[in-house]
Amino acid sequence: MSDTLFSDLLVIDCASFIAGPAAATMLADMGARVIKVEPPTGDGYRLLKHLPGLPQGETNYPWRHTNRSKESLSLDLKNAEQRASLDKLIAKADVFVTNYPLGVRDSLNLHYEDIKAINPSIVYASFTPYGEEGPEAASTGYDATAWWARSGLMDAVRATGDTPPAISMPGMGDYMSANALYGAIVTALYRREKTGEGGRVGSSLMANGLWSNAVCVQAALDGADTSKRLERHKLSAFSQTYRCSDDRWFLLTVLPQVQEKVWPALAECCGHPEWITDERFTTIESRRANNADLTAALEAVFLEHPWSYWEPRMVEGHITAGKIARHSDHAVCEQAMANQMLVGFEAEQGQLTINSPFYIDGVEKVSPREAPEVGQHNAALFAEFGL
Repeated sequence: MSDTLFSDLLVIDCASFIAGPAAATMLADMGARVIKVEPPTGDGYRLLKHLPGLPQGETNYPWRHTNRSKESLSLDLKNAEQRASLDKLIAKADVFVTNYPLGVRDSLNLHYEDIKAINPSIVYASFTPYGEEGPEAASTGYDATAWWARSGLMDAVRATGDTPPAISMPGMGDYMSANALYGAIVTALYRREKTGEGGRVGSSLMANGLWSNAVCVQAALDGADTSKRLERHKLSAFSQTYRCSDDRWFLLTVLPQVQEKVWPALAECCGHPEWITDERFTTIESRRANNADLTAALEAVFLEHPWSYWEPRMVEGHITAGKIARHSDHAVCEQAMANQMLVGFEAEQGQLTINSPFYIDGVEKVSPREAPEVGQHNAALFAEFGL
């Protein structure tokens, strides 16, 4: 670890569940030493896998991904002596990450002013559901409520106004938001390099939800009508989902700007060159007027063969189409492996985890180490830092 980019950084992950800890994980990937501070009973996130509806397996998969490469220090922060131990660690740290509710920070003296008084050069990274100002500053929230629901995404992806709102996947907004918090931390560290000053940075689930839904939210801000839904039967045949004979689906995406160029290739790909001169489909206008016919024709053709048949033909024809993946696809995905989107745990032969979603040319990330047990490193940390 001594030659990694952030090997000289000490990070305190005094956060729970996903977004805050995941930002710390990204720092760990780049070589930072990350100490996870959690209660003696353990971070509640350790129990997430037991929630009804989540996949069941032998490993604690949520925990091992989001807390890999960290050391665990278990402290009862309501205990004055153990709280003082945290202060000793804060005095040596470069970054302090927390997403504790503001009321909890009040009771535990974990606000920026409290931390700055101990270590003025520290970067204090704060994450909240709805931001730290305004009437909802103290409100609790998860990514399902403050990112997915509040952003408008939950409503917008409904097929019709009568369709029930769609449930988000676990952590979907948290991991997106962790990227923002990581960026804020690194920006503050750069400022510290230039000025010597630490400081407070922050982000929220709501802010990241609006950013993720920026196209439609900006449309609403500009006065556009955002009430219409992208119902499948109203979509262009060139921006549509299709089923193959193996019951795999894919998304075809041909933008109007390139449709004239791509249309002949698509017709050839489908084995129907006669479509090119079919008067229903000869121009963009005629294809739009006969969209239902074209969609039906494509649906019938794509059902004749499996996706493995269609994929190379799409590539050869420079036609943009993406397989609608299933979770089980990724472990054997050559593309993910070739680009190190999946990486192996350091000491676990064949065990993969999801990499942080960026690289820096010439800079190596650390090989992920297994996530710690509760208080696994207490003895060593107490001895090293005199806690």
